[in-house]
Amino acid sequence: MSEELTAEDINGHFSAMDDSVNLITDTIADDTRALEIYNDAEGVKAMMKRNTDHLELQLDKDWAVADSRDKSSYTDAITAGVNYING
Repeated sequence: MSEELTAEDINGHFSAMDDSVNLITDTIADDTRALEIYNDAEGVKAMMKRNTDHLELQLDKDWAVADSRDKSSYTDAITAGVNYING
């Protein structure tokens, strides 16, 4: 069964995805604050994993695939986040 979403719903999902992109990008630029919040590198990596997983899951949804907006910021953040986790 397909989920019926309004344009407002879809924009909300993209906004949440933008939040994940910003968190990933900001943490990679300077993870000092994230280390304070999550107590150690493993905690930060777990947060990164949650956010990269979120982006991957959302990008696979029918509404995201059908949407014409540029998704490179999301795929770039996934790649950067995975590299951070594995680095």
